[in-house]
Parts: sequence; structure tokens; C-alpha cells
Amino acid sequence: MNKNSDVTGMLDRKKNQNTNSYQPEFYRLNQAEDQEKLVLLLNRPGLILHDTIKDQIAELIKYRNPSVKFTNEALARHVLDYIGSKPLEEYGVWVYYPWSNRLVHLLDEQEFIEVRTSRNQYKITPEERAVLQTKKIGVIGLSVGQSVAVTLAMERICGELRLADFDLLELTNLNRIRTGVHNLGIAKVYSVAREIAEIDPFLNVICFPDGINETNMDTFFTGNGKLDLMIEESDGFDIKILSRYKARDLRIPVLMEASDRCMVDVERFDLEPARSILHGLVDHLDIKTLKSLKTTEEKIPYMLDVLGIDTASPRLKASMLEIEQTINTWPQLASAVTMGGGITADVARRLLLNQFKSSGRYFIDVEELIGDKKTQPAKTESPVIATHDAVSIARDLNLQGLPPINTLNEALAAELVKAACLAPSGGNFQPWKWVFTQGRLLLINAFDASSTFLGVGNLPSLVAFGAAIENLTLKASELGLFTHCKEFPYPDREEVIALFEFSKSNSNEPLFPNRRACIGLRLTNRNLGQREKIDNKVLHHLSNIEQEIPGAQLRFFTEESQLDEIAEVLGEVEKIRLLEDMGHRDFVNEIRWNAEENDRKKDGVDLRTLDITNAERVGLQVARDKSIIELLNQWNGGGAFKKLTKKSIDAASAIGLISMPGNTKADYLNGGRLLQKIWLEANASGIAFQPVSASLFVYARLFINNGEGLSEKGRKALVDLRPRFEKALGIGPEKTEIFIFRLCLADEPKVKSLRKPLEDVFVRL
Repeated sequence: MNKNSDVTGMLDRKKNQNTNSYQPEFYRLNQAEDQEKLVLLLNRPGLILHDTIKDQIAELIKYRNPSVKFTNEALARHVLDYIGSKPLEEYGVWVYYPWSNRLVHLLDEQEFIEVRTSRNQYKITPEERAVLQTKKIGVIGLSVGQSVAVTLAMERICGELRLADFDLLELTNLNRIRTGVHNLGIAKVYSVAREIAEIDPFLNVICFPDGINETNMDTFFTGNGKLDLMIEESDGFDIKILSRYKARDLRIPVLMEASDRCMVDVERFDLEPARSILHGLVDHLDIKTLKSLKTTEEKIPYMLDVLGIDTASPRLKASMLEIEQTINTWPQLASAVTMGGGITADVARRLLLNQFKSSGRYFIDVEELIGDKKTQPAKTESPVIATHDAVSIARDLNLQGLPPINTLNEALAAELVKAACLAPSGGNFQPWKWVFTQGRLLLINAFDASSTFLGVGNLPSLVAFGAAIENLTLKASELGLFTHCKEFPYPDREEVIALFEFSKSNSNEPLFPNRRACIGLRLTNRNLGQREKIDNKVLHHLSNIEQEIPGAQLRFFTEESQLDEIAEVLGEVEKIRLLEDMGHRDFVNEIRWNAEENDRKKDGVDLRTLDITNAERVGLQVARDKSIIELLNQWNGGGAFKKLTKKSIDAASAIGLISMPGNTKADYLNGGRLLQKIWLEANASGIAFQPVSASLFVYARLFINNGEGLSEKGRKALVDLRPRFEKALGIGPEKTEIFIFRLCLADEPKVKSLRKPLEDVFVRL
């Protein structure tokens, strides 16, 4: 015989025995029928008998005679007198627990309650205990709810508990749910009900192992009498909302405890039947959408609506960014859950006794109450950016003393500048100022961006100036003008980018009509699109544009393996950037977080232009807090930042890399001109275009500025990643990488970045 098979068979028969039982059985031996049943029970194999009835009677006697100091002998006599002639085994009740095969001899109900709650007095008076014994409480959700329910039972704050949860106990639950490993795999409701029954078998516990849904909600709220209080701790947002509507309709008060900062939410629908649920925080939510939420990531924005993003603890907000990166779901600690159970039970008792009547949100934040004195949190400040007065510069250069050129008047100059300013700039920074005098245009770098994380050497601005020059040249051609551009005409004035003079064009055919037509239509399209092949003829056409800039090189990456690797390395650099103090600071200042800010400033990146999920949008808003970044650094987290960049590359049809033969200012300026040429042609061909160049300028800080402003951790991460970065993008020593962009097929975005008004960037002397 195979012994292993015998063991397996025995194990299979023993598995999950009594997994659904949660109600104890009562045997009173003064009833003949119960005597017969108990005899049969006593023959059950493995039965564990526990009988301390004499000790319990002794406790009862001492409780009823608090002024008497009994000796052991006197107390023993009083116990015998109290029992009288009745056989001891017939006194009280025998309680059998099927799930543990234990038989326990107890005082019967009223005496049991009297003794078990004796040490509540006068925190809870006998009169209050009698009132509470009539109350019915429903608990939805049994993580925090388990601690609440057990504490309610221990204090005997009610006579009936209705428990609802559809989940089974898992090993990961045992970090906060007090139960044994032998309960793994059984329904949470049964585990909690058993624990309560082992504390007080006379409490009426009703289990809803399918959780609460629209079909059983009426039974939960009104079956066996209407609830006096609902305690809601569920993870399902549709139930979270629907149960409150039901409670409000029935005028049942609601409590919720969020273990984060021990936030207790009180809604007195019994006193305020017209009150908005959750204090109006979720009035904007669509219940149909809530029902469709499946993943934790999808639930995050709604969870923060419910909890309140502004009042959540830094650790919870930082943890949110790590969900589905380094953790699976919201973290909860046993200490917080246990404390929440106690506090919620306390509030429930006072509410049911009509000692507490207010609605509201209350916080018992232990870290704030007991902890080191905190300094004011560091604020995210804007970088100190030196501005250059374009008018003063033009006057210093004495441009008014130059002989006038009559080809260009102020109106035409304004048209040229309008077109030029439609060029892209890093973070929509718009670093330019234009001065018109004596028929000439002077282009000034109005803002020294070298103090920004990505602005080393003003390299991104130089690329933007090159794109603006390309726009201006195309627009001039349309107006019948030929552009004479002197780049960096004053070596001792680095802020002067170019001086333009104009003459009548000899050509009847304006330059590149397709590109000119797209100047006003060109845009950054951050919609993800799909990784679909772009016609090779289009890519070939775009590649040929490199010939218009001597020494320039444009390389496309289209193979799936190439794109996957580029997504990884660019994502890693982006994560490093946003975890750096300077990088995080500039990111926060670059994003326009709401429409009002966007309309007022007319620069930066409108959050609405990002093709991101609600969870990602909330994540970015949460990440504005510098303390969140500090925590992510401590945890070696930040994968959510990598994910955003990686996701955009994963959806790309092609990645383009523009390189130049050197690393001079002229190389970056001409690289910008090539960028704009390609961008306009791509948009003319219906191809979506998005810069993904931040990594290049992060590395510029490492190599040009010797890593100034980088943490040691960030510096090391960039150095370690560099060989993989160079290999993925085919970067060699013979060229300088100037710009990276992604191409894809995507719908046109509904929101476009704004531009500063002409009067802010154009002056006439």
C-alpha cells in the first residue's frame, strides 16, 4: 500500500471541515432533549472539554457583593450555597464550538453578560448596557471592520452584529487581521463571527459571506429589524456609495474609519436626512463608473476622493505611487487597524447612547500627537532664473545707430514673430524676446535657464531658438522676404542669439509650402496612440531632411526590440530625474495643474495635454509634495515615474534621434532648425510627434556640469545606466545627441499648449 496516498486521502478528507460554521450550539441539561444530544456529543472523537463553572459563579458572587472581602473558604461556601441542590453540570449552559470541537461550560446568558461586562461599569452603566443590548449594528468590510466588530463585541455595544464581506482570508491579511493561520482560506465573515462567538456566544451574529450587493442590501439593513448603525469599511466603491444612499434613505447613521491617520468619518443621517453623502466629496462621481472599477490602480483616484487627498498621510500618498510597482495594494498596519477598531467602537457607543450627535471628519494622528517636533515642510520653490532686459541689451548694442533697412515694417515684423513663437520649447518655456528696430529683428535669450535641472548651458533653449528661426524663415518666405540670419553676432553677449535682416526674395516660389502651412497646426501630441507601422516612404522622406543641415544625422528606431529597450532606458532616466531635488522642483513648476493656472500663465505644460489615466493624474498631483519624493528615495521606489515615459515609448511607432557633429551652441541651434523641419513635415503627413528628450539634458548636467546639483545616488545611477543608454540609441563619440522624439499614429489632442501674448515677447525701439 502506498503510504503517501493514504496520507493524501486523509488530508483531503480533513480539509476545510466546518469552514462555513460560525454559530455555537447550546445545551442546557435541565432539558431532557439537550441531555440526549450532549451524550452523543461527548462521544465525538477529539472533543475538548473546558469547565470552569465554579470559578465563574465565584466571579458572579464577588461582582454582586463588591464591599465584601471574601476569604477563599468563605467564597467556596457561597458558591456551594448558590448552586444549591442542583447538580453542578446542570448549572448554566454548555456551549459547543463545531469549528474547534470544543465544549465549554458557561454561565447562562444574563449571568454571563453580567459578569463579562462587570468591568465596564461605570464607563458603561447597567442602564446604558441595557440600551445597547437592543441595538443592531452592520459592519461592511472586515479588514479594519474585523477590529471594529470584535471590539464592539468585547464591549457589548450591541445585541446583534451583521457582518458582510465576500473575501476569503489570505496570508497577506494576517499583517492586520487578528486570526490564526488555521483560518486561511475561509470566509472573513466566518472567521470574525467565530472569534466573536468565542468571546460571547450569546451575541446574535448574522453573516453575509457574499458581501453586500443590490439583491441582499434590504435584508442587511432591515431584516430582523432596521439597523441602528452602519459601519462601512468596504473596498468596493459602488457599495461604499450605494450603502450610504440606503442608510440615508432609512435614516441610519454611518461611521467609517480609515486606518491612515485614524480618520473617523461620521454621517448622522438619522439627524440630517438631507445630508450629502461623504460630506459632498463624491457628488461628482458616477455610480456606473464606480461599478466598473476592477484594479487597485483604477480605484486610486476615487479612494482619494473618499479619503481626501489633502488630508492623507505622506506615507500613504507615497505608497500610492508604488502600487503595482513595488507593492500590490494599499498598505495597512495592525497598529493602525487595532487603534481604529477601538476608536470606532468608542464613537459608536456614544452615538448609540445619544451622547454624540455631530457629523464630520476627525483625525487621531498618532505621529502628530506623539513624535518629535516637526519643522515646517520644505516648499517647492521655483528656480532662480536670471532675466535679460531685451530693450537694454539692444540699446547697449546701439542698434538704433545702424542704417535703417526699409524692407521690413513693424506689422510684418509682428507677423514674423508670431510665427516664430509658435515653435516648440522645452516645457513650453518660451525663452525668447524679440526687438524690432531699424528694420531688423534681434532675438534675445530672455531667461537664463542654466539654473534649471535640464537647462545646463541653456541647451534646450538653443534648440527652441533654432526651431523659432526655422519658423521665422519659412514665414518670411511666404511674405516674399529672404532672411539673413547672423547667429551669435556678439561673442561677448551670449544672451544675443541672432540678428535678422531681410531683403526682397528673388524667388517666386516660397520655401516648403507644406511646412509653412503647418506652422500654426504643429503641436506636441502626447496621446499614446498605438504601435503601428509608419509607411517607410514617410520615414524615408523625413530622414532625407537631415541633408538640409550640414553634418546633421537623423536616425529612426522602429524594430519592436529596439523600442522596448529605449522605453526601458528612457524610463529609468526619467525616474532618476523626478527623484532628484532639482528635477522634481522643475517638474512641479513646469506643469500647469489646473485650467486657471494654465490660462493665467500661458506657458508650461497643461496637465490636460497628458494622455494619462485618472490614477496617474492623481499620482502626479500627489508627487508634487517634496516629502513624498523623499520617502520614495528612501524606499528605492519611483517606478510610477518610469512607467509614464515607458508607456509613451511602448505606444510609439518610431523613435527619432537627431545628432550633430559637435556640441557648440551653433550645433544645438542648427539641431533645433532640423527638429522643426522634421516636426512640420511629420505633422503634414498626419504623424503625431512628441519630444522625449529630457534624458539628453539630464546627461548634459552629468557631463558638462560634472553632475552639479545631482545627488550621489542619482549620479551613480546615471553613470551605471550610460552604457546601456548609448547602446540602445546607437550613440557614439563622433556625434552629439541633440534631441529625441517619438512618432505614432494618434488622435489629435483636444487641448493645446498656450503661447504668451505678442506684447510680452515683442518690443519696438
